[in-house]
Amino acid sequence: MRGPPDGFRLILQPKMEGRLNMAIDEALVESVGISRSAQTVRLYGFSPPTLSLGRFQKVHGLLATERLRQDGVTLVRRPTGGHAVLHDMELSYSVVLSKLLIGQRLGDARKQTIYHFIATLLLAGLGKIGIAGRINSVRQGDLRNPDCFRSSGEFEITSADARKLIGSAQMTTRTVVLQHGSVPLVNTGRRVSRYLSTPEPANSREPTSLNDLSGRSLNFEEVQSAFAVAFREGLDAEESDLSKEEQECAGRILTEKYSSDSWNLAS
Repeated sequence: MRGPPDGFRLILQPKMEGRLNMAIDEALVESVGISRSAQTVRLYGFSPPTLSLGRFQKVHGLLATERLRQDGVTLVRRPTGGHAVLHDMELSYSVVLSKLLIGQRLGDARKQTIYHFIATLLLAGLGKIGIAGRINSVRQGDLRNPDCFRSSGEFEITSADARKLIGSAQMTTRTVVLQHGSVPLVNTGRRVSRYLSTPEPANSREPTSLNDLSGRSLNFEEVQSAFAVAFREGLDAEESDLSKEEQECAGRILTEKYSSDSWNLAS
């Protein structure tokens, strides 16, 4: 049996519809999982704004659906865990790793090992735009809060004063790990509560954003370029595009799964 291709590839894509973005990430899991493609980093964005829910997040009593409709915000359920994220004015990343190859490189393919490995690459990306983040060492905030950016998990990226900056989540298969996450340019954490029907817990901590920390107005293309340099340097990644097979697979997954209320609104 043919082993997974060595090395990494880097795919840069523009802002796209949220449900398509999740279908592409899942298509990459399938492609890397059957050793058709090399391990992959994808840097992309969302348009229109999208509220994504974690794979196991309960929907009943959670969503302000009329506000989502009024504001033209797409709803999608991610294949990964965690809580709600409003994707708007951000850079999103996904990393799809072969458990075999990453285990050989890092010594093991445990969840915590992979989180730390990717966190160092994300810190390098922040450094390219002059922002000093840090890897969170302990869980902070109320992890029951339905808003992802109101609590920080171990190995997520925070600011120097411990405010959440980058939110990340994982899924694993027998052969592959997918980790993807949100790097907000502006503080959408202040808006996400508009689309959630639950009250904000009293101990909620205000998140931050790239523009908050840099003191200037960064744009998507500038941030995507900076993180692309960091991933190229850190992984010796070669820039590539989705294959025809991956595009077709993403289209099938979009139709069969992410366009369906039976997935997005599953409780």
